[in-house]
Amino acid sequence: MRPTWAVKFRPTDAYFQGRTAILATKHGKEQVIAPALASLGVSVIVAPDFDSDRFGTFSREIPRTGTQEEAALAKAEAVLAQMDADLVLASEGSFGPHPQFPLLPSDRELILLVDRRHDLVLRGEVLSLETNFNHATVSDLEEALAFGARVGFPEHGLIAMAQANPPPNTPIFKGMQSEEQLQRAIATLQAYSPRIHLETDMRAHMNPTRMQVIAQAAAQLVQAMAQGCPQCGWPGFVACEKLPGLPCGLCGAPTGAIKANRYRCQRCLYEQVVPVTATVADPSQCYFCNP
Repeated sequence: MRPTWAVKFRPTDAYFQGRTAILATKHGKEQVIAPALASLGVSVIVAPDFDSDRFGTFSREIPRTGTQEEAALAKAEAVLAQMDADLVLASEGSFGPHPQFPLLPSDRELILLVDRRHDLVLRGEVLSLETNFNHATVSDLEEALAFGARVGFPEHGLIAMAQANPPPNTPIFKGMQSEEQLQRAIATLQAYSPRIHLETDMRAHMNPTRMQVIAQAAAQLVQAMAQGCPQCGWPGFVACEKLPGLPCGLCGAPTGAIKANRYRCQRCLYEQVVPVTATVADPSQCYFCNP
């Protein structure tokens, strides 16, 4: 039997307990992020008058520049420049085909914690198949409501525009959560096109499903904040690499299944490799038994 391994994390209370983090959002993400960080004694307040739309909008009036991480970091740096703060949170979501299951849509949520006092950046990240990210072309209210029924309308908001890439100076209707709003949007947009583009509103305050994934990313961030390096105590001692090679349960050959996780400290670079609980992989994952 494989011995039980456990990382002996050092406590990180001295880094975060009793501090206040400023959250860069205008879409209600504090609803799920603040309770998560409260477990570590960190208070979360929203940056006043913060316009996150200038870093990119899902409705495409303003394209996002750079990567998801670069956009989140730009939000955090904007708050640091705007306020006298030394602990800042910023979140960014991205939607598209899942990398392993390209026919399925996915939601990748990233939350960054930037600690200027300790020159520290931590992250919580989740890639989830739990998303209603979708779109349709409709010509009347009946078709619009049929699409809405598939994506959780009216609890989840919708966006309507004349085309998927709307021409300049044409209206875009966001945050629709009633049949009356849909009807007005369709009537207005059909002056520009007989068929209109309808899509899910992926802004956090308009999308309860996305908000749940943000909560999962917040939990991952809290875990990183709480796990201090066994050697130097620096926060963020988390698994940075998954190591494949778990042996096949039938023939014993190494498989692509994960056999261990590598933890590494950002500061002193101390490493620890921790085997997973499983001792063998299912033969269906073996290159020889299931070629």
